[in-house]
Amino acid sequence: MTEDAAELILVLMVIASALLYRFAMPRLRRPSVPARTSPDLEKVILVGMMFCTMAVIPFLDMMVPWFEFADIVFMDEVAWLGLLLGSAAVWLFWRAKEDLARCSRRPVDSGVYRYLRHPACAAMLLWSLAQLLLLQNWLAGPAAALTFTMVYLLQLPREEQRMLERYGHRYLDYMARTPAILPRFSRYR
Repeated sequence: MTEDAAELILVLMVIASALLYRFAMPRLRRPSVPARTSPDLEKVILVGMMFCTMAVIPFLDMMVPWFEFADIVFMDEVAWLGLLLGSAAVWLFWRAKEDLARCSRRPVDSGVYRYLRHPACAAMLLWSLAQLLLLQNWLAGPAAALTFTMVYLLQLPREEQRMLERYGHRYLDYMARTPAILPRFSRYR
């Protein structure tokens, strides 16, 4: 695999993820909400930053020479590992959304949600690691990892608190038996 091929693969994986999200995945059943709530500005900013670091920066790295000064020695084996992690990220994101759409009970505790409370967040972690390994650029590579860390530290605690307020002890039990984004490698209950 060449450096150009690795960059192209990453961009194609971004496009495939967007197409899967938009067209191939089942729609989530949303309960009817009487009053429209205002969007969380912090969340909107973080999503925008994630889009820039996970989609725009790899595209720019592939198309224009702006990031070439930060390239490191390209290692083929590392790029193949990045391809494997990126493929796992696309699959996990797809599986999480499909399991969420198919489950009628809340909180969801079947499918990948049996092993991870936040599989979409775990997919973002895998994606940021894949980007680091595929781009092999000390500037463009870790950009997604930095914004993922911000999302993890700022948004995940809020999401956990919302779920606790909504589901109470059921979510506490779920939290006790299911890790957040890194699966346990011991026996599952």
